[in-house]
Amino acid sequence: MRRFALLAVTLGLVAAAPLPEKDDLKKFEGDWSFTKWEQGGQSLPDEAVREARWSVKGNKYTFEMGPVSEEGTIKLDPAKKPAAIDLTITSGTDKGKEQFGIYRIEKDAIVFCLARPGAKERPTEFAATENDTNMLLTIKRVKKDD
Repeated sequence: MRRFALLAVTLGLVAAAPLPEKDDLKKFEGDWSFTKWEQGGQSLPDEAVREARWSVKGNKYTFEMGPVSEEGTIKLDPAKKPAAIDLTITSGTDKGKEQFGIYRIEKDAIVFCLARPGAKERPTEFAATENDTNMLLTIKRVKKDD
């Protein structure tokens, strides 16, 4: 009986521990602006980068850049090295496609490297060269007074 009670307590502690995905997902919550956007070995013009916005609530995201908007869901796997992000696009020009990538959380920023929507391969490093179609993005949390 004593072993059973110990096992029940141990299982209860494991069940009560937050899941790493949920912890990282909480760090994504909020409104974000882009500070860097590279694709095909080139940087996007500063004015285009400045108008891009990304918002996350729960596991849902919204992306806006000028007249273009997109919505979808986020799934994270922080146990992978590098940590993996999967976007499922539910509205916009790439509706119905998945977008695979990697991410790292820095102090007040998140760096992503995303494959193009619909690509089957996930990037393996944080780079966007002229030899691939990856996007290397950095977002920074929007402060209330911005």
